[in-house]
Amino acid sequence: MAQNYFNNDHFKLLNKWKGTVYDKTNPEQQRVYEELGQAYDVTKQWAEALQQQLFTDGWTKTVRKPTDQWQKKFIPYNWARIYPSNSAPEGLAYTVGIDADLGFVVKIDLVDIKVDDPVLRKKYEQIRGPLKSSPIVAIKSANDGLALDFTALVDWSAEAIKNFKISYDDLADQLGLSADADNANLLAHFQGHEDFVERQPLWTATTTELFGRLARAVNEMGLDWWFTRATNSQLRFGRKEKGAVKGGPVGWLFLRKDGIRVSWSAFAGLDELEAADLTSELVQLFEAADKDEGSWPAKLGPRAGRNGYWPDDYDIEDEPKSDKPPKNVIYYGPPGTGKTFDLQALLEKEYTDAEYGERYEFVTFHQSYGYEEFVEGLRPVITKRGKKRAADTEAAATSDGEVRYEIKPGAFLRLCDRARKNPSRQYAMVIDEINRGNISKIFGELITLVEVDKREGAKYPVSVTLPYSAESFSVPSNVDVIGTMNTADRSLALVDTALRRRFEFVESMPKPSILAGTIVTHNGVDINIEQLLIMLNKRIEALYDRDHTVGHAYFTRIKDLKDEDRFGELKTVFRNKIIPLLEEYFFEDWQKIRLVLGDNQKPKQEHQFVHEIGREEDLLALFGREHELDQYAIRSRYQLNAAALDEPDAYVGIYAAKPDVTAG
Repeated sequence: MAQNYFNNDHFKLLNKWKGTVYDKTNPEQQRVYEELGQAYDVTKQWAEALQQQLFTDGWTKTVRKPTDQWQKKFIPYNWARIYPSNSAPEGLAYTVGIDADLGFVVKIDLVDIKVDDPVLRKKYEQIRGPLKSSPIVAIKSANDGLALDFTALVDWSAEAIKNFKISYDDLADQLGLSADADNANLLAHFQGHEDFVERQPLWTATTTELFGRLARAVNEMGLDWWFTRATNSQLRFGRKEKGAVKGGPVGWLFLRKDGIRVSWSAFAGLDELEAADLTSELVQLFEAADKDEGSWPAKLGPRAGRNGYWPDDYDIEDEPKSDKPPKNVIYYGPPGTGKTFDLQALLEKEYTDAEYGERYEFVTFHQSYGYEEFVEGLRPVITKRGKKRAADTEAAATSDGEVRYEIKPGAFLRLCDRARKNPSRQYAMVIDEINRGNISKIFGELITLVEVDKREGAKYPVSVTLPYSAESFSVPSNVDVIGTMNTADRSLALVDTALRRRFEFVESMPKPSILAGTIVTHNGVDINIEQLLIMLNKRIEALYDRDHTVGHAYFTRIKDLKDEDRFGELKTVFRNKIIPLLEEYFFEDWQKIRLVLGDNQKPKQEHQFVHEIGREEDLLALFGREHELDQYAIRSRYQLNAAALDEPDAYVGIYAAKPDVTAG
């Protein structure tokens, strides 16, 4: 007996629960639903094995759902369809399955959801005759079927089909069904958009067949098709009631002369699909999707108890445009000035909402970051056994652990695809540390396209052909490009000229006033953090420049702490942030670091963060008395005084130094 096979409980459950409305909150019914779902898995394997044995050019479809489509009642059977060829009419199929009363059943059946003509149904039933003596039906009792193993069941089914008195083709002719007629009726629903009328006749027969299957699968789900005036996603599916101005899409199709690009949101048990060519694997994935709207996004609303509407049920949907002009902006300033914090607040306010979530992509540039990560490139993919791949046209041809390469869109292309689907909202490409990357290497030909007047629909629109995918690409007008840069990393004057011409620069400097009233008290000594930061930055500007000042953000956490915890935080900030930052700024020129910290003006040596070791003592310690060296012949040496971190007067001395005192 095969490990996965039907059992007697499956038939008992079909009998016991038939006609009962499924209650998802009932644990017993949840268990029943899952067990009957497992029976569907066996039926699916049964259909696939039979198709491979008899109809190598055919395909199968199984909907793993133990309840009916509209009333959610448990049904007394399960079934899977087998189409003998890609050109077979979808209204007629070989079906296999188990039935609560009949047992194991194989037949040629009219698919109700594909054929809603009662006259045709009556004609079919006349040809079929009584089930148990029909020339196109084979039945084996539950007991006899359970006595078989999986291979024997498939062999019995194959023999039964070969012995049918009426062939599939003859029955299709008698009923007047043909794939050509099916497709013609389907395509007639889509003739309302000039792009479809112009481009569909140029598609291959395979592309047209795949489109037909996807269109029917969407319709069976109770979802709707409609056209829009968008240039890169003319056809959409989702939920749109008649008379509605705008629908709620979950899928987008870009109709091209050489084929179809499709993408969809995560729903119905499907992972989010980035734009990809329509393939048989994708269509099969969609056909097997979960029809239970419990796994659907809220914008689809409850199922309407109907099949979906077609594009000819609506006018073409106008695309509302965002009324905000695109912007390219870079926020720059020294470290710790709150650039990232302010940017996060901006993203939360301007680029996040309940309906669409986060409308931005966030990346950080660095020396190794390139075009392949930002725009598109070849990326290695390791095939893993049992791993589902959303757009994997080679899955069957690759073995476990084999490495292959796919063209993958980068962060910027992914964002632009999202923005095109929703032109009424602004999207943002956020680039942290934008000045640390090689701009020419990362943007490539796209550096021209991000200019505001070169966007889609702008005064001088520009598009380019991408080097890997060979697709035409332009930047939507509802995409903002926002960068941040640390001026201590690289002077603004050295920023790539291409950036300076295309971006607005907004300065973000230290704001000591944010720390106004922030006092740290220890051992009866009050430390004014605002005054401390002001004096540090005045000295840094005098000795270096304003691009290398210290940001207020290093100290803002102190404001939120209890009084007794503040001094410990101040020590940590100086030890781990401020002193290392000054070392970096001044390339370990400790004399200047002492000047910034006011150590040269502190009368007590224990309050100095950096000690200067006297030259005379150094000479004696290093060379003895008879060295004959001038004390100025050697460089001064310095050492950090970690004990000063525990002295509150060391911090006060930074901004309240005694200029009349010379410290040794």
